[in-house]
Amino acid sequence: MTLMGRFRSPRKLLFALALSFCTILVLTLLASRIEQRLFRRRAEILLSQVQSLELRKSSWQEAQTQLQRWSSNRVIGDFCDAHMCSLQVTLDEFVFAHFIQRTPLTKLDDYLRWRLKLTYNEGPFERMEASLFQAYVRLGGHPARVMAEVGMRDGLIWSKGFHVWIGTYGHPTGWSGNWRMVFTLIASTSTASRLDRSFGSLGDAQLMLHPDYVISRRNCTICVAGWANFTPYAAPADIHRLMRLDLSCLTRWHHCLTQSDIMPVAWAQYLAERPLVDGSRGELDCSPSSLEILGRDSVNIAIVQILQQRDKVDHSGSKLARLVERLKGTADWKIGEAREIRVLGENRGEELTLPAGRRLVLFRSRGPSTEPWITSLLGCAITWSNETNVGLIRRGIVQDYAVDKSEQE
Repeated sequence: MTLMGRFRSPRKLLFALALSFCTILVLTLLASRIEQRLFRRRAEILLSQVQSLELRKSSWQEAQTQLQRWSSNRVIGDFCDAHMCSLQVTLDEFVFAHFIQRTPLTKLDDYLRWRLKLTYNEGPFERMEASLFQAYVRLGGHPARVMAEVGMRDGLIWSKGFHVWIGTYGHPTGWSGNWRMVFTLIASTSTASRLDRSFGSLGDAQLMLHPDYVISRRNCTICVAGWANFTPYAAPADIHRLMRLDLSCLTRWHHCLTQSDIMPVAWAQYLAERPLVDGSRGELDCSPSSLEILGRDSVNIAIVQILQQRDKVDHSGSKLARLVERLKGTADWKIGEAREIRVLGENRGEELTLPAGRRLVLFRSRGPSTEPWITSLLGCAITWSNETNVGLIRRGIVQDYAVDKSEQE
């Protein structure tokens, strides 16, 4: 009996095909929801395990025991020995794992490109695959990856982090105009040896409020990203709060669209502090920890003696200074060498008048040797070279646990 015989009219055939398609679609979506629930459960367990590890107290053995169940998803760092090591655990949701690999369809595109001597960059099967991915997200799918990392130093845990990438659909504020689109929602919270945004940026004012962590956002293409970085010396309660991510975003019917959805606790603090940080640059009281912050976050720190003020028409703040002592980095400047440098005051654009003969401490962030030196954090006085100031700076340098030993030579 033919197919047309079973279905005595084209209308019944079309109805049967439509019913079959809908059944397959419903079963696929149901299977996807079940898989996402299981994936979310695994991600929550992993997050809880990382949260339970206390920096500078939990042992490397404890971390390895905690994360033993993830052996198939775990990668040990390339450079591991008895003094320093790291591991990373990566979990991929099923659809995410499928689309980041070279699938049979993309291989078929490559074959057709080669066989027919075509020159297109994106083949028809690859475009079809991308369209299916977009449809999956629009129908409520949540392709996602979570990644956890733990680092050891001399047998103790000194760093940890947790990162989430979720495919989502909606109207992201700020850059999409009136369009709804598929984009990536990213949340990242991890340890940093240096809080690198500590010069001339939002991080300055935040560090006046809390010297051991910063919360911010990152600009990226077709994504919404928020992050929180903390040092190993941050209070355990602060670290636990910053690592409270809402992984229900992996299974919600309504898509998560903002940092407030995925990292609600940290982002609530960020939004509450933002008016103070943005509106009071340079007006916040100098943090008592400012010199420790500078010691920790600066790449180069030098004690110099001012020899001569070089007034220039372009108001560049040029000074002639002799290097007295390297406290950190500054490998390209020899002790006793006089050099013309640019020095900026607490307001960065301010041109300083520094008396000849005085000794002060200068700081410089990442960048070329032509980058200007600064005398302090925003809102703080010039850092003159004395026993108290240098002692606080050295205390901060010790906190930069990842400092390259060559920077100290």
